[in-house]
Amino acid sequence: MGIVLCLYGFYHLTIEKQLDTKGKKTKGEVYALEITEPYRQAWVEFKTEKGQTIRFLDKLFWNHSFEKYKKGQKVDVLYDPENPIQTAVINDFIQRTTVSWWPVIVGMIVIMVGFVFRKIMKRKATELDKRL
Repeated sequence: MGIVLCLYGFYHLTIEKQLDTKGKKTKGEVYALEITEPYRQAWVEFKTEKGQTIRFLDKLFWNHSFEKYKKGQKVDVLYDPENPIQTAVINDFIQRTTVSWWPVIVGMIVIMVGFVFRKIMKRKATELDKRL
């Protein structure tokens, strides 16, 4: 399970890296907030180089106490010009890396716990074999 989580996270990190190389930067505006108490998500609107208006929902939920974004706030946006609807993200370090790094971190913890349990179980099995 830990390996699957790590692979999932690394896959999304490569997507973010590709977006860094071929993505276009622009400014967008938070036009609405999606509220699921006590969390918020920002709806962002921006225009592409071709003049197309794109609206997208922020990837992350944040607690209302943090007040990360407010309606009307200007934000940096990064998108792939070939597929702006699917790739648009708020160009912020936390916004772009949290979705990718959490599975990697949790996956590594699962791998380490599994490794420790395996060592313990192997030691107990060896002791049991010696007694039998």
